[in-house]
Amino acid sequence: MAQDSDDFDWVSAQATCNTTTMFERLRTQVQADVLRRNGLFGRDDGMRFAVHDSEDEEEDAFEVSRLEGTGPSPRVTALVVFARVGKRIHITSEDFELDLTAIVTLDPAGACRFVVGEAIYSEWEIRRMALELMFFEEREDEE
Repeated sequence: MAQDSDDFDWVSAQATCNTTTMFERLRTQVQADVLRRNGLFGRDDGMRFAVHDSEDEEEDAFEVSRLEGTGPSPRVTALVVFARVGKRIHITSEDFELDLTAIVTLDPAGACRFVVGEAIYSEWEIRRMALELMFFEEREDEE
């Protein structure tokens, strides 16, 4: 999708590259990631994951929780929060060293991407940075 020609319509591309759209795409893709992780065979670690929208109606946010235990009240053992605040997306966790702030922009190829610090990331990379440790944490009791 490289936009090498001088007639690339960057104005239309930029108009659709906004935080609201990218946050909703992120929410949809994270839900799919959670379904895939919950469906993995051969992982007998007793962990399940769930996505929940924020209970605060004034906040555009959702969270991914790691649940352990069975029955009607599994324990939440980790939480990652995704929040859209103005033109920024904050991804945080108090359970891991996770504190990302992303903005969205067009990359040199004309694709809408996330920027964290000075680095440009694709959508799957942001999701991996946010969820990899929670999904695949190797705990000491597994050795």
